[in-house]
Amino acid sequence: MNQDDLSQMSENIIQSMTSGLMLIEGRDYTIVKFNKAMETIHGIPAEKAIGKRIEEVFSHIDGIPFDFFYMLMQNLGSLPRTKFRLVDRGEVIHRYIKGDTCFNLDGKPVGYMVIVDDITETEFVKESFGKYVARQVVEKILSGKGQIKLQGERQHVTVLFADVRGFTKLAENMEPENVVALLNKYFNMVVDIIFKYEGVLDKFIGDNVMAVFGAPIKSDNDEERAVSAAIEIQSGIEKFNIARKSDGEEPIFVGIGINTGEAVVGNIGSEKRMDYTVIGDTVNVADRIQSSALGGEILISSVTYEKVRDKFNCSELPAIKVKGRRNPVHIFKVVGVANS
Repeated sequence: MNQDDLSQMSENIIQSMTSGLMLIEGRDYTIVKFNKAMETIHGIPAEKAIGKRIEEVFSHIDGIPFDFFYMLMQNLGSLPRTKFRLVDRGEVIHRYIKGDTCFNLDGKPVGYMVIVDDITETEFVKESFGKYVARQVVEKILSGKGQIKLQGERQHVTVLFADVRGFTKLAENMEPENVVALLNKYFNMVVDIIFKYEGVLDKFIGDNVMAVFGAPIKSDNDEERAVSAAIEIQSGIEKFNIARKSDGEEPIFVGIGINTGEAVVGNIGSEKRMDYTVIGDTVNVADRIQSSALGGEILISSVTYEKVRDKFNCSELPAIKVKGRRNPVHIFKVVGVANS
């Protein structure tokens, strides 16, 4: 294989890389190579980049530490693979950037090779879900095992509400700092259980917790996991109260409501504030069922019941009326796990 063949092979390898790659001349930091992946990642044609200094080509991106890069390359000869949060014309982007010195055939440094990977989508998923779902769910999303659409779409979900009964009256007799401490301890316990059963923490509404099972990743047992989480929450509250009583504090009681159905799921809000959430009649009914639950009770809709009737012992209760619905909603009280 002659030198021309080797050069063409090297060029083909560079252009077929999925990572962005550019070669920078070592004296004045002008770009001499800009592969196709680099064009795609930054939306800049190679002909508009080659022959120009990197500060000029990337002047529209805020946050690139050019001076830091030059200092490292000159003193150490390399930049370890580093994650950068940048702003491109007002849009937040995330990049992994790695730099190494290039040498000629005589072993003399002639410039720098920079490799860039776009991780904006990965970081967006982490930012969107990292605080609201269990780590294993985030990993499923990022691995591609879970189909996810962040724009609003209709999806079949199971919604759980867990609300502290009589909390306003309880809080009236407590110092504000103690109220916050109590809520934080309660929320931590509930959220840990929700994450254990791979649910999504949708939001806190005062002392009410809203969780969703079946979004962004749907499974065959969303309803079962929601009810299992509810049972464990009530069990956790019992243990919680034992500690409170031993400290001379009043016990707390939680009512839980669960409903299953179609809802709109996705990032909803404004340009300044977006939240991944679930809205619709299914959510409203779940909240209404929760408001009918006494402290220590778990109430579920007939839709949820049909999916879990073989897994849990339940007793039917009188139907309840829900605002905006002509027909009453049939509900069931979860007594315990079947055959337990």
